[in-house]
Amino acid sequence: MRKESDITSNELGSSLYPILSQFPNSFQIFNWDGDFISVTERFARFLGYSPSELSGKNLLDFVHPDDHEQSTNSLHDLKEKKTIISFENRLVTKSGEDVWIMWLAIPLNESRVILAIDRDITIQKDISFEFILQQQKYKSIFDNLPMGIAITDSKGKIIETNRTARQYFDIQDGETLNRSLNLRKYTLIQPNGSKIYPRKSSLMKALRYKEVIRNMELGMIKQNKITWFEILATPIPLDNFGLAVAFVDITQRKQAEDKIAYMAFFDQLTNLPNRNSLIDKLFPIFEEARRHGNLVGILAIDLDNFKFINDSRGHEFGDKIIKLVAYRIRESIRVYDLISRQGGDEFNVVLPDLTNERDAAIVSESILDAMTHPFILDNEKIFVNISIGIAIYPTDGKDSNTLLKNADSALNLAKQQGKSCYTFFTEELQTLVAERLEIENRMRVALIENQFTLHFQPKIDLVSLKPVGVEALIRWKHPDRGLISPDIFIPISEETGMILAIGEWVIKTAIQTLRHWREAGIHNISMAVNISTKQFKHERLISTIAENLRLFRVDPKDLEIEITESSLMENTDAAVRTMQEIRKLGSTIAIDDFGTGYSSLGYLRRLPISSLKIDRSFVSEIATDKDSDTIIHAVANLAHNLGLSVVAEGAETKEQVEQLSKSGIDMIQGYYFSKPLSSEDCLKFLKEGLGISD
Repeated sequence: MRKESDITSNELGSSLYPILSQFPNSFQIFNWDGDFISVTERFARFLGYSPSELSGKNLLDFVHPDDHEQSTNSLHDLKEKKTIISFENRLVTKSGEDVWIMWLAIPLNESRVILAIDRDITIQKDISFEFILQQQKYKSIFDNLPMGIAITDSKGKIIETNRTARQYFDIQDGETLNRSLNLRKYTLIQPNGSKIYPRKSSLMKALRYKEVIRNMELGMIKQNKITWFEILATPIPLDNFGLAVAFVDITQRKQAEDKIAYMAFFDQLTNLPNRNSLIDKLFPIFEEARRHGNLVGILAIDLDNFKFINDSRGHEFGDKIIKLVAYRIRESIRVYDLISRQGGDEFNVVLPDLTNERDAAIVSESILDAMTHPFILDNEKIFVNISIGIAIYPTDGKDSNTLLKNADSALNLAKQQGKSCYTFFTEELQTLVAERLEIENRMRVALIENQFTLHFQPKIDLVSLKPVGVEALIRWKHPDRGLISPDIFIPISEETGMILAIGEWVIKTAIQTLRHWREAGIHNISMAVNISTKQFKHERLISTIAENLRLFRVDPKDLEIEITESSLMENTDAAVRTMQEIRKLGSTIAIDDFGTGYSSLGYLRRLPISSLKIDRSFVSEIATDKDSDTIIHAVANLAHNLGLSVVAEGAETKEQVEQLSKSGIDMIQGYYFSKPLSSEDCLKFLKEGLGISD
């Protein structure tokens, strides 16, 4: 970090350049400690030095010993009080002579420097000439300082102003001043917007009690515009003089501060209050409801499938939709209801003064009804559906964070129930939320403590009736709760993003197990790993697969990646590119749970896959439902025509296996042949099935 003495004249504020260039031989510039930053050639010659010899020196290095303490105190006052002062001291020249200097020192807070005008008062016969010359210079500098300065008498009447001050307050050059600090032409206001009454102003108080004012801000209203000033005032220790007042224009800074404050509490896209602003407003609303015995409704609103709009039409189009939705929600609620945008496609609406929960339902129905009408955007009709979660104060919580969280939980339930509807928060939902949070926290510990394990379910070839592969299935054995079903923790892991870490662990462990089996004599058995939609879209998927295949020296063709139809639907082109990258590694791809999505076999022609896995819902009904049998038979025939193998999941009876064999299924994975097994038990099963002895 640089010391203040490292500051150079090139780094001074741009506002000083006009002065320095106009009066190049007038100013000496020090830092707060008195180190020379810039000295004039005149000053250096006066002391018998060149400017370079003074570079890096301190003013106190040249001060006569008898004046050292007084000069140190003057520098200290400049640094601490940051007020304009004048002082005298004796300097010792290079030749050893004593010369008297009078200093007029101006502290510049922002630049952390002292702008000093020196005057030689050594030779009394030159006093008159020097005084006139310096007075002219002072007047010129005084007039051109980039801040307004006003000098008052002891009663507060303004007796002198510089050019900048006259511009601020519309004073004509040569105009006889008839103003005092308690009589102003323009209205002045405080930062909070309240009017400043002249006789009660801080400036009049400073005048009366000879006080210093620092960092005081006031606004001057002129022509319907506010100019903001930072005020610095200091008493003048001369008879009949009052204050020296400096006015620094900080309007641009105040505007920037206002913009930052606005951004902190308002959404930039819709100009609606944001979450911070909403939370600030909720407490008084709750207090008002408590006093009158009313309810307050909190609505959590989310657009259904908005990501599809963003991905397909672009974010600019999506932003237009958000603005239109915000306007329509605002038009659908009561005039005293409060709407805010939380970010993305999420909104909150606060409903004060409810007499019962039905009132919240009525407003929600109004919003949902408004969304049934299309938006007209770029001459196109766009339909947007929303889901709404409702929490009620004080039934569902008595503070803003709890109510917003519970409204979000109700919103998630509304989406699970089919979207485009509203749902109230309930105690049962609260229990589910608590359990979900517990599962989420336990999952984080489970990853660290290796509580997850893999089981493997064999796939049996229906011609040879021998195992040809296995599917890796994750299991969670909790030390207290025992086995926790994947149906419980997998959806939560996908919502929280933990599925990425869990998925990488599954890939690594499955490939490592395959290496172990190879060393135990098991060959030509493929390992299938199911990849979640979120992991399938993640940029690290390909590198994770490649790194582990290389680490455990496993042939890529022995690894099969299973993905669901839904993984392909959101962004088909990106999905195809990812699948092609997997195939380049040498691994194969299967479509899992085929028949539950929206794919067609014609569509599958585009995909670089090797097999289909028919969903267990069709398999379970094959013996009793002709439609299921017909569908499986048709899928098998057409898949074979595309060069794809077909696996049936969930076969549990001999009758199902026989029917699947007749339908042309190549492989079966189900409890009829084997349940999911631990690594050790599956190794024994494979050895027995392949006729390998230990």
